[in-house]
Amino acid sequence: MTQTGGPQYPDPTRPVPPQAGMPGPPPQPPAAPKKSKRRQKIVLTVFLILVAGVLALVWVATRSNGENAQVGNCVTESGENSVKIVDCGTPEATLKVVARVEDKTQIEAQISACTPYPDADQVFWEGKEGDTGVVLCLAKTGK
Repeated sequence: MTQTGGPQYPDPTRPVPPQAGMPGPPPQPPAAPKKSKRRQKIVLTVFLILVAGVLALVWVATRSNGENAQVGNCVTESGENSVKIVDCGTPEATLKVVARVEDKTQIEAQISACTPYPDADQVFWEGKEGDTGVVLCLAKTGK
């Protein structure tokens, strides 16, 4: 028997359409994309390799600078105001470091820094203008 005229209830399994003036269910925020741990590791590895490469390049480029010369190293003049460390057995080894004096101004280097070293024929100063630097007292190798 069918009843008519009684209250009718909506089917609970069926979605309720939004009605005018009534907000619908709140919209769901978009799901955040999952970051791949593998991708992060790859990017980090590539970055670290690049940094290591740059540091190695800087080290190779500066290791033969005159400011790194020690007593007993041979050098050659590589410009008007620069020297480069070279192997003492090569023909370019025209000068040998007989002394290394730290914390001297350019004027001190020219006047008196190498006076205690009678074998020194030349003086090389490396530093910042108006500040102290390194003095190399150099003797000719005879080549």
